[in-house]
Amino acid sequence: MVEEGIDLVYGGGSVGLMGVLADAVLAGGGKVTGVIPGFLSTKELAHEGLTRMVVTRSMHERKQEMSRLADAFAVLPGGFGTLDEFFEILTWKQLGLHARPIIVANSGGWFDPLMNYCRRAAELGAVTKGNLDLFTMVERADEVIDALLRLRREAKARGRLSRT
Repeated sequence: MVEEGIDLVYGGGSVGLMGVLADAVLAGGGKVTGVIPGFLSTKELAHEGLTRMVVTRSMHERKQEMSRLADAFAVLPGGFGTLDEFFEILTWKQLGLHARPIIVANSGGWFDPLMNYCRRAAELGAVTKGNLDLFTMVERADEVIDALLRLRREAKARGRLSRT
């Protein structure tokens, strides 16, 4: 990320994969913005060494602010919060509220059940088959940046590079 001049916007935590990613970007000299709701902003959870920390009033406001700040979205293995954020930003894209890339890192097959669900939903008509093209899945987290750069080049070539 740092080599490509990509700043990190993330959930603001110091623990788990979020904290590891933030620490790696900071160690490489990159900029990191955390967005965390006040009720989670305890000394034990909120990362204290970030370039910038935005404290929101709620989880809803957090997602809105993260979306406002982001040029693209990377989804890494995680829990319920990860799925909540993924499906919300995916739905916003489905509704035409934005056209930014969404890249899912299927490390170790973590999201295989999710892909099975998405394919089944398309087979049954709950979503269109075209909706499956609203996000890109890569096999490993280290492929996310390459996929993002490729998608940006393709969008620019089509004249569709947009934050909306």
